[in-house]
Amino acid sequence: MMNFGKDVVVGIDFGTSGIGYCYSFENNVNSITLSDLPGQSADRKVPTEIILDNQLESVLAFGSQCSGYILGKEKEEYEYFKDIKMNLYNDIYLIKSTNGRVASIETIITKILEIISNNAFNQIKRANKFVEKEDIKWVLTVPAIWGEKSKQIMIDASIRAGSIDENIDKSLFLALEPEVAGIYFYISSLTNSNYQCVFISDGKPYIICDIGAGTVDICTHKRIMEDKVTKGLYEEYPPIGGDFGGHKINEEFIRRLIIPLFGEENVQKLKEKSKDNEDWVEFENQIEELKKDYSVNQNEFLTLNCDLFNEDDNPKNLEYYISGYNQKDLHFKYEIKKNKNWKLRISGKIFSDIIKELAQKIFSKIEEIYNSVKTERIILTGAGSNNKVLIDYICCLAEEKNILLDTITPPQPEISIYEGSGIIWFSK
Repeated sequence: MMNFGKDVVVGIDFGTSGIGYCYSFENNVNSITLSDLPGQSADRKVPTEIILDNQLESVLAFGSQCSGYILGKEKEEYEYFKDIKMNLYNDIYLIKSTNGRVASIETIITKILEIISNNAFNQIKRANKFVEKEDIKWVLTVPAIWGEKSKQIMIDASIRAGSIDENIDKSLFLALEPEVAGIYFYISSLTNSNYQCVFISDGKPYIICDIGAGTVDICTHKRIMEDKVTKGLYEEYPPIGGDFGGHKINEEFIRRLIIPLFGEENVQKLKEKSKDNEDWVEFENQIEELKKDYSVNQNEFLTLNCDLFNEDDNPKNLEYYISGYNQKDLHFKYEIKKNKNWKLRISGKIFSDIIKELAQKIFSKIEEIYNSVKTERIILTGAGSNNKVLIDYICCLAEEKNILLDTITPPQPEISIYEGSGIIWFSK
């Protein structure tokens, strides 16, 4: 066993769609260990979802376990909570389960943080059996554009979860997501280039644009050096952003295509009819995959399975839903066919239009910063920075305004916050 010290920091990336943690020991800061949560995805996260009993006390399933748990069970037997984080952006402090049960959002976040902190502590104990909870420092990431009340809820939930002492100055650090990503990028660049960060010049501000699933957070830093030693990274412009993360593309796809074709009332009935929305979740997952496919290949036409809108015992049901759809002016090409299954064949232009509008919103924030600090270097992080169409549109908008943007996307930008949260304590 390696001779690790007892002081350790755990960084928790509490994302809109996924959650995970990592940790590092103080005497080995550059060695980051990722979480070992059950059913972790390739980016080392699990879905930000939880299933509780009817009393909202016992955890029945968490993360990747949730989809398997609901099979064969009646909806009335449990309360399933997901899409949690965006409520806090919107200053909504109550949350509904898929059954419609209303709960305090702090209660749900507390349950999630209990699982994360206990799992992290047990994993750390396996690495060093002498570590106790009081030896652990916790970093919890939050969007830079959240209000103070939402940030305080995360602190209160951490205390209620028992992971930190109430003396939060000593055991908890609330970190802004784009700042964490920026610091991780800076430190990893130094490590990989003989401690010469060629991407970040001394005294010149640079933008970090974190394009997450729910929100886009943008902050601006400047590196200050003395005698060739970095003295610090300083905020050059207040954090800005908005609720136009990657999930907004999916939401707009449903709003502009699915609801006009099948009717808002019918879509809502289908959501409620689906076994705990399981069928509808699968439908939404299809849209997510179509979005990713379009961002890579920019296909002219895309195909979506629409069997969700057809009941097995009523083969004419789908025709009823879409009766008169040819008279609907949806401004793009589409057709509905049935071979063995109902398929919606749709022009990829719908994604192009939505992504272009999203790019405009992101660029308007970047332009606001540029007009103030005249920076030309942008570090792109978050899962959305992998969307080539989105980034190309942003660069095109910049060119139209004669703004030359030097965009840098680090390897695996979707985990910059995740891994950065594990080292920021020792860098602050």
